[in-house]
Amino acid sequence: MSRFGRCMWTGLAVWAIVAGTAEAGWAQDSVPDSTRSAADTLATDTLAADTLTFVLEPLTVDVARERSMPPPVASLTIDPIEVRRSQAPDPYLLLRDVAGIEVHDQGQGPGFASNVVMRGFTSDHSADVLLVIDGVPVNLPAHGHVEGYADWNVLMPSAVSSLRVIHGNASPLYGDFALAGAVEVFTRADAEGSEAFLGTSNFGDLRGGFSTGRRGVNGGFFTAFEGRRQAGWRENDDYLLGNALLRGWRRVAGGRLEGGLAFYGTGWDSPGFVSVPDFNQQRLKPATDASDGGESTRALAHLRFARPFSRGLHLGIDTWAQASDYSIFLHIPGHSHDGASGALVQSGEWDRRAGAGGRIELGQTQRRGDWVIGVSGRLDDVEYAHAATFRRAVLSREIDLDATHRAGAVYGRWRRQLGERWGLDLGGRIDVVRHASTPTLVDGESVIDAPQTSATNVVFGPKLGVRYRLTDAWSLRASSSRGFRSPVGIIGDPLRDPYLSWSHELGADYHVGAWDLGVSAFRIDVDHERVLDPVTRVSSGAGSSVRQGLDAHLRWMASSRLGLEVGGTWNHARLSQPYADAHDDHPHDVFAGSAASTSPAPDAGSVDLRVPGVADFSGRVSSEVKLSEQVQVRMDWSVVGPHMPIGEPGVDTRSYSLLDLGFSLQIDDDRTLDVSATNLLGVRFVELRSSGFVSPGQPRALR
Repeated sequence: MSRFGRCMWTGLAVWAIVAGTAEAGWAQDSVPDSTRSAADTLATDTLAADTLTFVLEPLTVDVARERSMPPPVASLTIDPIEVRRSQAPDPYLLLRDVAGIEVHDQGQGPGFASNVVMRGFTSDHSADVLLVIDGVPVNLPAHGHVEGYADWNVLMPSAVSSLRVIHGNASPLYGDFALAGAVEVFTRADAEGSEAFLGTSNFGDLRGGFSTGRRGVNGGFFTAFEGRRQAGWRENDDYLLGNALLRGWRRVAGGRLEGGLAFYGTGWDSPGFVSVPDFNQQRLKPATDASDGGESTRALAHLRFARPFSRGLHLGIDTWAQASDYSIFLHIPGHSHDGASGALVQSGEWDRRAGAGGRIELGQTQRRGDWVIGVSGRLDDVEYAHAATFRRAVLSREIDLDATHRAGAVYGRWRRQLGERWGLDLGGRIDVVRHASTPTLVDGESVIDAPQTSATNVVFGPKLGVRYRLTDAWSLRASSSRGFRSPVGIIGDPLRDPYLSWSHELGADYHVGAWDLGVSAFRIDVDHERVLDPVTRVSSGAGSSVRQGLDAHLRWMASSRLGLEVGGTWNHARLSQPYADAHDDHPHDVFAGSAASTSPAPDAGSVDLRVPGVADFSGRVSSEVKLSEQVQVRMDWSVVGPHMPIGEPGVDTRSYSLLDLGFSLQIDDDRTLDVSATNLLGVRFVELRSSGFVSPGQPRALR
């Protein structure tokens, strides 16, 4: 049995034992307001309590969990019922379906995380979008593949109790990797009843899951398992993936103690990227090499204690720990083993890490506002290796190193309602981040006690926001905030400066009756930026850039039977100067063909300064019609505009649009049949293009 198989079955055995011994039999009840946590504060626009209560049939979840009010920027809260009902084959495409977020699938299996694009950031492997599940950050620092690598496949849709998207870096709760925005997810802490699902597709894919739980006045638990087997529409495009989760809560010492264990494992094959000529000739299905693929496992434990006090004071303490292990093999452009330039050669990577973190918050809720202060910390120890391989056998070791990431932050937020119309939102955070790197391989030879390179960066990020209520329906908002992200390649060179950004937004919101409208104008100025080519794994320094554009979202519930959503983004993302050559110091620049260029930098007036990989526009129209109490029909049409691929200046991709249809039939109180047809018109499109290679989009599929 493979290492992945052993790890996965061991994890599932532990999960089964813990789930089987969890306390059960409590009477059904919801959690009173007195148990709400400290970090989860509180309010609607008028600063009233914001609780989450909904019913899932046949499994009921109505435990109140307060979430902090989002800053005055564009944000989107997703109905968890929509999340559970989606037929998306993975969490990335689920966010595309239910939130209209632009996603570009790498198409190389779960180990090659997709790109979630927000606010003009290409977010290779979703590195510029922070994903937080139950207070635990998913993005991985000190990462050799890409700094901030985020595998969203650890997200289990059937366990989601709330999901919110916050655009930009305006929230003082989040620091590293939240340049483009943050996605907050909370999973169920308890439930009443059991639930199962099973799904398939015309490609032979299979997915299924089971969840159950108990709820009582003083505690409860929830446990779930999901598995996916993808057969794939291309050759060598299959994988197995499993997620297991155990969550629970208990009243302790006048407060609420909740926590959980999560296990994730996957093994996959990769079809490889397709050259542009092959794509144009519709040679899409052949795989580059049958040995491409990889394995990944992750285990996580988290614990949270929250206690209310008198006069609105509340204390929250979070802690978590995780460990992961993965290996990746993929053919990328470089120098072949016989010296031919531009050939595809296999690259192997190994990453093994352990990490832990936590935060402590103290806050107070008052009649006209609230405040919260907190400290947080995180540490990660990493073993990383990179090699030239042939059919997964190591030909030459290129990189072996040990790296550490240490981060601490102090943050605060103060919100106040001034009179009947004005609302003020002030916050900030100070992040102290230390990276250290120690090579264990020098000139192809293993070394002991090699000198360590380390550096510490301190970033101050003020967060300023104002909201003004024009009428009962209309309100205006404005925000300005500073954020940062650790740079690509810092695992091998801790001396690199972090990306720094100022994010500004002006917006208007309209809420009345069946109408919900939001419009935003945004601008983000970034310094010290580097662009990573997702195919060749080579980085270039962009120096500075400007992302600006418009966001709009409209939701109209015409009746209890008809709903319509329209949303879109227009991007004007430009570099402030041509690329600086940064090839010679990136950990992945191990092939001779990626050495630093000696040619002079191009004149700024003679090059295209668009930020590569960012579509000029994207949009979505979605509607749902309830034909009867048992039958619902859904339609989703999305469009993605042209962009300039990374590594291909002067080239424009084509716009494309996709049409999806869905049908739900409530067979009885306990059973529902969901059918969806994705890419109904069979559009041939490019999910991702870079350096003359593409990841082709999935053809028509029935799920």
